[in-house]
Amino acid sequence: GYSVLDIVNTFKKVSNIEIAYKIVNRRPGDVAICYADPGYSKLKLEWEAQYTLEDMCKDSWNYMLKN
Repeated sequence: GYSVLDIVNTFKKVSNIEIAYKIVNRRPGDVAICYADPGYSKLKLEWEAQYTLEDMCKDSWNYMLKN
């Protein structure tokens, strides 16, 4: 899985833009940890992701540039 920081860093990479962020303590009610097993969707749905996180961030960034 990916963390929020992984996503921020990937967007920084694909956009060539520095993204300011600050790491802070969790807020009350925030989940301490959350993850998923993509193998389950492959087993039960016979489906698996075709794109990487970088592919998805590039696509989102390109969409934002055009709209």
